[in-house]
Amino acid sequence: MPLVALGALVLGAAAGAGAVLWSQDQPERAPFRGDEHAVELMLLDVAPGRTPEGSASASTLEIEAGLLLSGVVTSTVVGIDPPRGGLEVRAPALPVTVSPRARYQSIELELVIDDCEAATGWTPGDRSFTITWRDEHGRVHLDRAGDFDPATGRALARHVHALCEDE
Repeated sequence: MPLVALGALVLGAAAGAGAVLWSQDQPERAPFRGDEHAVELMLLDVAPGRTPEGSASASTLEIEAGLLLSGVVTSTVVGIDPPRGGLEVRAPALPVTVSPRARYQSIELELVIDDCEAATGWTPGDRSFTITWRDEHGRVHLDRAGDFDPATGRALARHVHALCEDE
């Protein structure tokens, strides 16, 4: 009987050591995070820009917008570029951070018309704002963005055309 117990002890120790060695040889898998870096720019409202005196600006539109994190990695939006030539985007509040605890951040953008001929070629079907953001791991991402409802798209196009007709 003592010989059987000793044999079981040796086999158990060997099996345990083998299991430990096997688990150490396996690469550690990163947890699945889905679309962890997704940051969206949403355009909510458009109005003619105002000068410091309160009158309408001849070449600026004010856009109420929002940044939404749909992933799980905290990200800082560092730049928003215009949908096409002839336009410039000013985003004085940047950089803006969105995180799993604060997924939505409201921002104000100014869209400045530099060249009416190029700017009036934009249509609401174009979704070509570009956002640049840096995730919490230091990686930089560049993505097309600028979701809006049809009414906001029509208002944006209408305001661009109205400002360019005045010039």
